[in-house]
Amino acid sequence: MNFEELLDYLDLEEAGQFEYFEALADLVECEEPIEMEAIYKLFEGADKETVATLLEDYFEDILDGLPENAGEIYSLLHQIKLSLVGMVTNIEDENDLRKFSDEIYKFLNWYSHESEVELSPENGGGDMWCVLRDAITASRLEKLGGEQYRYDFESALDYPLDSYTMSFADLVANENQDANDGTIVFSPDDGEEW
Repeated sequence: MNFEELLDYLDLEEAGQFEYFEALADLVECEEPIEMEAIYKLFEGADKETVATLLEDYFEDILDGLPENAGEIYSLLHQIKLSLVGMVTNIEDENDLRKFSDEIYKFLNWYSHESEVELSPENGGGDMWCVLRDAITASRLEKLGGEQYRYDFESALDYPLDSYTMSFADLVANENQDANDGTIVFSPDDGEEW
């Protein structure tokens, strides 16, 4: 899907209209492949503060949709959220925008195309595999009285999350923690801050 097709898919006339939760959800959950350059052009014209807010809201929505006892995937998605929000709020030049667009591209491909979650029906029957997007949908339906599953997110945990730098001010805005002047680097290898 090229840039013009992406705008049409998102029902936008221009990138500056990318300001609604549904547009971000449609982007991330798109079943068709999207060209990297189309994502770059979309975020080039979008308001960065609005994108940060949309990311916050979207990730909170998918985190709420996870089944109970999904600690590891919850932590991974939370870390991805912090990274993406930190990146978009700190875009200063084309290189920063390119890195952010690359990460969004990587995330949406993993979330909606490449991740693997095993679902085992509680009432018996064969196990099935689906992408993380669909596993969260199944979990939401389960909470509304739908079929019950056991979820194995182990295979979906293989997400190549790089280390990102995030200012304390950004962390406080996201986590409501005490701030001081400094920097936190999130490392996917050990989850520790240093």
